[in-house]
Amino acid sequence: MNIKQSAVSKKSGFLVKVIPNPKDRKSFLLFIIITALLSLIGVLLIILNHQQLMTQDLRHYKGIFKQFGSISRIGYFFVLSIYPIYLLLKSKKIKTLHWRNFQVKSLLQFLAKMLRKWHVPIALLSTGIIFLHGLLAILRGFKWDFTYLSGIIAAIVLLFIMFMGLKRFKRKDNNWHFKLGIGFFILFMIHATFS
Repeated sequence: MNIKQSAVSKKSGFLVKVIPNPKDRKSFLLFIIITALLSLIGVLLIILNHQQLMTQDLRHYKGIFKQFGSISRIGYFFVLSIYPIYLLLKSKKIKTLHWRNFQVKSLLQFLAKMLRKWHVPIALLSTGIIFLHGLLAILRGFKWDFTYLSGIIAAIVLLFIMFMGLKRFKRKDNNWHFKLGIGFFILFMIHATFS
């Protein structure tokens, strides 16, 4: 019993050190589990339908994995929208901006609160979808072309963003989470546009 308790406390101890806020920690754990389960289900479906997927028309097959990329792109747009909202909130002009009896700053504060709450969960889910997108793309045959290489580079940058995102919870990332996020945005837009 003591061995089990110490093992559980070590696991939660790591997350307590990395993510000090209990609500953020709970949300992170919940969505990492959901993402892992959905990714596992996706991999199982790919394995079960492997023969059918491999014999499909190439254009139809590409359409399937491009849909995964499009869904994750929408998720990442949501995730990245947190930065312009916070930038607007820092502006001194926002405090005085009104439209009739409506204060723009209160709307931006509400949006910032919602975006902060859903930033990590949507990012995790979008990353799981990207994993399936990449898996489907590689299964049909890897090519040394711009599309595949730009996707791989974007995925590598995404891994660093996730690592810096963990450091961001304690504000120890020296703004690298933001910088890499902008770099990832540029890379995935290039990848999506020219694929």
